[in-house]
Amino acid sequence: MTDIDARIDADHRKAAAAENDARAIVSRMAKIEDMDRFLAYGRREHGQVPNPYRVGNLTAIGLLELNDPALASYLAAAAGKGTSAPDYARQEAEAERQQQIERMKAATSELQATNTAHRQHLDRAFVVGVSPTTGRRW
Repeated sequence: MTDIDARIDADHRKAAAAENDARAIVSRMAKIEDMDRFLAYGRREHGQVPNPYRVGNLTAIGLLELNDPALASYLAAAAGKGTSAPDYARQEAEAERQQQIERMKAATSELQATNTAHRQHLDRAFVVGVSPTTGRRW
């Protein structure tokens, strides 16, 4: 095998490895909901990853940073850019909102149980002919 053949084989292995990496990244991006629009938008070159940081697609960047921060950081570094810092205040507000929703659900179910019991009391009172407020017969 000559020197040129060895270089050709080495370049081919390098290109094949780059394509395998690109396919793995594309499949990871495809797992993110609504990212398929970005992936279907343009063609990609052999071994190249469709990188939203290179083209400046803010929607795709936002989806990546929200759903897969590690991949977003990798793609941003590959494009020579940085990712935005996590919005901790928004995350805390969302956690508080979820807690409030749970508290409201618990209060609602408690009120439903009380109302059901009261309704059953009224129904029983009217069936037997008793005033539900005084307890006397009609």
